[in-house]
Amino acid sequence: MKTSCMKDGGLRNGAIKIGRPTVVRDEFEDVLVAELEALRKSEKALEEMYPRLKSKPQLRVAFLRQLADVQRRTERLDAVLNPVGAMQLASAPTQSSVAW
Repeated sequence: MKTSCMKDGGLRNGAIKIGRPTVVRDEFEDVLVAELEALRKSEKALEEMYPRLKSKPQLRVAFLRQLADVQRRTERLDAVLNPVGAMQLASAPTQSSVAW
């Protein structure tokens, strides 16, 4: 596996700081970009669907499913990018913010 090494000027005695393997970083970035693109696509679908909810109430179920999917994706993405915050959120008491 290929690793990237870089010299860090802040380290003493010319120590070398080893970065994450390049292959893993590239795969992580690819997955991250794909997830962000999927979120953007879902967001656009919700934006297009929302104005039609009054005239087509049957879209409400599909809209709510799509919205729940976006919320789950954003929570997973936030947990990956901010694991400490996700752990704090998981330990906090939960309250439902959705009014039915």
